[in-house]
Amino acid sequence: MNQLDKFKNFVKDRNENVKVGLVGAGQMGQGIVAQVSKMHGVDLVCIIDRNQKQLDIASNRYKKHKENELLCSDSITALDNVELDIVIEATGTPAAGAIVAKNVLNRGINLILLNVETEATIGLALRKEAEKNNAIVTVADGDEPVAALDLYNFARELSFDVISIGKGKNNPFDTFATPSSLTKEASLKKMNPKMLTSFVDGTKTMVEMTALANFLDFNIDIDGMHGIEATYENINQYYIPKKDGGLLDESQVVDFAFGIAPGVFAVIYSEDDYVNYEMEYLKMGKGPYWTLARPYHLTSLEIPRTIRHIMLEKYSKLSAQSWNVEVVAYAKQDIEPGTNLGSIGGDYIYGKAQKISSSIGLLPIGIAEDNVVTKAIAKGNPIAIDEVDAQDNELCEYWNYQNQILDSD
Repeated sequence: MNQLDKFKNFVKDRNENVKVGLVGAGQMGQGIVAQVSKMHGVDLVCIIDRNQKQLDIASNRYKKHKENELLCSDSITALDNVELDIVIEATGTPAAGAIVAKNVLNRGINLILLNVETEATIGLALRKEAEKNNAIVTVADGDEPVAALDLYNFARELSFDVISIGKGKNNPFDTFATPSSLTKEASLKKMNPKMLTSFVDGTKTMVEMTALANFLDFNIDIDGMHGIEATYENINQYYIPKKDGGLLDESQVVDFAFGIAPGVFAVIYSEDDYVNYEMEYLKMGKGPYWTLARPYHLTSLEIPRTIRHIMLEKYSKLSAQSWNVEVVAYAKQDIEPGTNLGSIGGDYIYGKAQKISSSIGLLPIGIAEDNVVTKAIAKGNPIAIDEVDAQDNELCEYWNYQNQILDSD
């Protein structure tokens, strides 16, 4: 029985539709609204966004297909006024993600993050909070970490070793890109300039691969990752151990590659002669390293799978189980004391994935957002924790809690 049929039976037995709330009605949020409006047994009962125009568009989009009561608000406190099974967080900002998490997880409500920035900043703390309250927190289907994870699970179920895993990157890499330099391109793509900037400056890739690594208990081979040019046909020649002609000092790493976007990949290995014979016979190329690939990911359009998974399977698809990689904030320009660092995808900061051993004392990109620097920082340098005056907010509370967890291990 497939997931759709199982879910229909679940809703029939429950005798009540699943109730979902959405925070964030931007580009990703609109896709979520479109998909949920067509789901059997699921009602969107609350949409929250500070932009009234986006709220109106989302509400009208949903009401084309469904007639249930829908609360629209510009305040997260509106979540307190509705009965909910799941909240989807789609703002893309760690601070907002933390506020939503504190509101819903403490009430035992499940949380889906289409906000991998939050996961890569405080994912371990959120997992602990969810477990404490008998709730589930998970990164959503459609984001590259979960798309790649599907390949990992498939490989492991077939007894292959996963040597490396990651995503394709389709934007040119310019760590010093700013919204103003990408305004025209963003307009043509109908994107928020800051969102596009977070792709081009590499932060989004760093964040996504960090989330994947910290769930799988993988690492990165080098700080910033290799980020090579490759194809699906030859990537298994590069992301393998050096002793076999590849780039890697270690196995079980995450990385990315230009040339295979918008897909995901996993390089797998078998030492079994007969398995390798079968793989070659099946036109998988020459082993013993092989490439599994999915040449697409459908972002917010895959959200129905996550909703059904939570209600049927009752476990997280992806939420940090380790903390091996941190995304460190770096300066895009010379920054003077007293400067507010703004947001991810803004004018002042970009993120770089680093091993925990090299990120000690450095500021995570998610914590850097909207904080003020107290010392001068040169362009291209990492920002130290003691060089900012960090706000006392929900995000920092979770971050401090996460550091306590790590210190106790």
